[in-house]
Amino acid sequence: MALFQTGIDVSRYQGSINWGQVAAAGRQFAIVRIGSSNSNGLYVDPYFVQNVNGAHAAGLRVGAYYYTCARNEQAVIDELSLYLQALAGLQLEYPVFVDVEASSLAEVGRTQLTDLVRFAMDILYQRKYYAGWYSYTNFINNYLNAGALSDYPLWVADYRSALGYTGPYTMWQYSSTGTVGGITGAVDLDYSYQDFLPAIRAGGYNGYGAAGPSMVKVDGYQLSVFGLQTEYFYSADLFDIVGYLPVGSYTVTSVSAEKYEGFDWVTFLYNGGEYWTVLLGDRNRLVNTAAGCEQRLAEAQQRIEAARAALDGGA
Repeated sequence: MALFQTGIDVSRYQGSINWGQVAAAGRQFAIVRIGSSNSNGLYVDPYFVQNVNGAHAAGLRVGAYYYTCARNEQAVIDELSLYLQALAGLQLEYPVFVDVEASSLAEVGRTQLTDLVRFAMDILYQRKYYAGWYSYTNFINNYLNAGALSDYPLWVADYRSALGYTGPYTMWQYSSTGTVGGITGAVDLDYSYQDFLPAIRAGGYNGYGAAGPSMVKVDGYQLSVFGLQTEYFYSADLFDIVGYLPVGSYTVTSVSAEKYEGFDWVTFLYNGGEYWTVLLGDRNRLVNTAAGCEQRLAEAQQRIEAARAALDGGA
């Protein structure tokens, strides 16, 4: 699995962070705790907004997580009622993760706990946040049904030299005792194997809003790039450029139902992410691979029939 970015995750326990030094140390993203609970009940982490703004100002991509102790659906709702207020007005480039690892949750039961995690993530999606879940290998194996959560990105914690978790995952928290410039004391260290931002932008999640053309899902289409100046974008915004696409073919996931800003748009898959581009006749074109296969089959059938006719005539 190809590494996308290296990062950290932080909470109030790291105190005030010098985010410029974190960036200078080579860290590219930060997952920031929204909140948790203690004997006084639920609370928002006092460093949450400060950390989000500081990390962004230093050029890092940012995500968030909250530590859940919810044992029923009402408790899930209570947690998110508070944490969604804290998220309001912020933009995030990584998911909002439900951190499910509290020992008190072990007695809830595998099926019910799995349902509660999914319930929380579904609420986040309904509120236009790109949701995922976090836990550690042993907790997942013993107390959760990971297969039932496989549609959501997993951030897994495992501090062995090689990740012991065998299911699909998108991020790995590989140490809890890391040292990074700008932070006093230990900090969690993470690897990300996915660029979440294209999907977040395309779906209008995490405060990015949903602007752009009406898109129609398609199968059996390829984007054929033959020009060297085909730009591609994080969203249907000509100023939201990622770079130039290499010459080649890319799987198309949707096409615009009408022109938007004067162009026909497509979304396509590249390097593990979904991106946007416009169709320009001198640089790229849309190819119906299914139709191409049908045409080739028809041509092959014609050749077979012609060969049979020749054989029959020769007899």
